[in-house]
Amino acid sequence: MDNKPSFRTKKIALSIKRLVSEYLVTHRDYLSKFPTVRFEITDVKVSKDLRFAKIFLIHNITNEEFKEFSKLYLRDIQSLIARTLTSKYTPKVSLIFDQSFQESLKVQSLLDNL
Repeated sequence: MDNKPSFRTKKIALSIKRLVSEYLVTHRDYLSKFPTVRFEITDVKVSKDLRFAKIFLIHNITNEEFKEFSKLYLRDIQSLIARTLTSKYTPKVSLIFDQSFQESLKVQSLLDNL
């Protein structure tokens, strides 16, 4: 069985990445609560049945602040995706901190120490 994502899955993932990026740039009201926050979307993974989407982010805030951000703004992001996507299902979105960036920094620091 092939584990590659289908063209439709890739297209939905790219659309979600674009929509969330635009949301983070245009709706800057979260800056009043988190004034120094910076986000970078590294990847979006959509399930094969298009019902779930994981958005992987890198951020410069604490994990508690990130959980609070998710609680406050995930519903807005979800409704934006629901209004914009033209698919049978709207994926249930979850924001996840991308650990791979932290791991690459650890490896780089180990290499620098050699």
